[in-house]
Amino acid sequence: MQDLSSWTLQALRHDASHPTWLEERKFEWIPLIKRALQRIFNGESMILVTDRDREWFSHYVIHSINKTNNRPYVPILSINALFPQLDKTHKDETEIPLITDYLDNIFSQKYFFWYVGRNDTTQAKLALSHEDCFLWIFDTHLQNSFALQSTDSLVDLRLMQMYRIFNLTLEAVMFGQINLEI
Repeated sequence: MQDLSSWTLQALRHDASHPTWLEERKFEWIPLIKRALQRIFNGESMILVTDRDREWFSHYVIHSINKTNNRPYVPILSINALFPQLDKTHKDETEIPLITDYLDNIFSQKYFFWYVGRNDTTQAKLALSHEDCFLWIFDTHLQNSFALQSTDSLVDLRLMQMYRIFNLTLEAVMFGQINLEI
């Protein structure tokens, strides 16, 4: 069984998608993914939230994360399944505590957000209203987040590579190849 850092470096260097750029940012990536996976394996559900420009990414993740029959299902769902009109009807920040109460009741307060997008959207306000989220933030740097640039011509490819490494890491933890405690 490997530690997460060693396994991640090996995966980044040998993965077919060639996410070598992510190796340069391993000190940002590894703590974030470690905390997210610890929470999943401690019984928390992950709610994926994206801004409008990254809705395609949410659809892809939700349709692919549990597609394989070779592993147990992972408790990841899209906020759009619970609030399909979040960005259209919930512009008022007073709605966020109501949504949070609703989610707290459904998930018995055992959930966290995976947010992908800019930090100036309604979706971001919902995700950022909780501490310790799995954040992939665009065009700004926030503490405990992974920053990306929307002007990067390869940003969509980078998102797919990050998701691929996340999914591979999830599977490696699930099958005992990685120890998250080290």
